[in-house]
Parts: sequence; structure tokens; C-alpha cells
Amino acid sequence: MTSDLLDLIRAEEGLRLRPYICPAGYPTIGYGHRIPSMAHPPITEPEADALLQADVMEAERNALHLAPNLATSAPRLAALTDLVFNVGAGALRGSGVVACLKAGDWTGSATRFRKWNHGQVNGALVELPGLTHRRQERDGAVSRRRHHDRPRVHPTCDAGLPAQRGARAQRRRPGARRAEGP
Repeated sequence: MTSDLLDLIRAEEGLRLRPYICPAGYPTIGYGHRIPSMAHPPITEPEADALLQADVMEAERNALHLAPNLATSAPRLAALTDLVFNVGAGALRGSGVVACLKAGDWTGSATRFRKWNHGQVNGALVELPGLTHRRQERDGAVSRRRHHDRPRVHPTCDAGLPAQRGARAQRRRPGARRAEGP
């Protein structure tokens, strides 16, 4: 966990010392820390920082569990950690973005990463402008080529498009794509 990542999350989330409802409709406090209810008492800035650090440490542990190969790539790990912080590790398990990250397909993972900009609002999945901005900000960290990277395109990533498997997939109408993201 880097201070840069904490600073980015602080800037994106903003600090609220009293409970509020986040754009996805959850009771929240501090820097995007979910709480059980709006009855939560106000907190101090040091308490908000402590909650943020604990949340980001947990998100980073989950990110490393999802894509252990990112342990040697701090910028990519930070980008995945931020995504886990937002949507949770459970939502990302088995996702295309994780498959591409694990395979080292940085272009495919960046393409899929940008698709995780939606949240449930009043029961409907809608694009959240804050998440769109956040994904665009992290895009460079995921796709930027490092000196030790070898260009790879993983069959399931194919530059961000899902691989077609089996006869059923072959019969899909031209241009049809499987949904990706939350």
C-alpha cells in the first residue's frame, strides 16, 4: 500500500465525518468506508484515516489473492487494489479483468478495467461518473508497458474482447458481445 494510492483514494472519495449515502446507495463514512446504518456516530479525521488504511490494506490483500503476479508491479497492484476497494473482491472473482491481469495481457486488462464504472442505484445498474473518471485515471497504470514486460495477448482477453468458446459461441450473431463488468 503506497501513500500515493491512499492520496488518490482520499482525493476521489472525499472526506465526510458524518454518515452519508454513497452514489450506489450505501451508508458510508470517512473516505468511502461502508457502515451498517446511518445511525453511526460522527468520526474524526484520524479515525477516517485509520479506517481508510485498514480498508485499503484489506483491498490490497484481496487484490494480491486475485492476481498474485501483480506483487512485482506496484502501479498495477495499486490500480487493482483501488478497484477492489470500490467493488469488492467477490465481484471481481472470475472476471475478465482479473483473467487478463493474471495472464499479463495489459492491453486487454486495461480495456476491461474501464468497464467497471457502474453501480447499483435504486436497483438499476448505472454508470457512475466518479467511477468513470477513476477508471480512466488508473488506465495508464494498467496498460503502460514496463521495461520487463513482454507483449502478451491472452486467448480469453483478446485485446479486451471475450474469447468465443464452443459451437454456441460460434453461432452468435456478428457483432454480439457478452456483457462484462458488474
